Amino acid sequence: MSTNHSANTEATDRTRTIHHPGEFGDPLVPDEGGTMNRNPQLLLSVEEAADVLRLGRTRTYELVMTKKIQSVKVGRRRLVVRSSLLDFVQTLLLEQECG
Repeated sequence: MSTNHSANTEATDRTRTIHHPGEFGDPLVPDEGGTMNRNPQLLLSVEEAADVLRLGRTRTYELVMTKKIQSVKVGRRRLVVRSSLLDFVQTLLLEQECG
């Protein structure tokens, strides 16, 4: 029985494709520390975006629905465009400098 399991694992391992960040021209995106890194995760759930921004879920939904943060609908899910988070923060900085 363990022989079959081993054979199945080997077959699965051979068909698995590993994608390395930057391999397919992934865009640079800011990580939580502000460093620009390549990250294949272009879309985030609203909850994940809230974590990145360190805001609450409700406030992040407000930002999405008022189009201050870009999002797309995929099926029934609302997903935030990761690069729009940096745009949002830069807009906040400009508003504070000018206002």
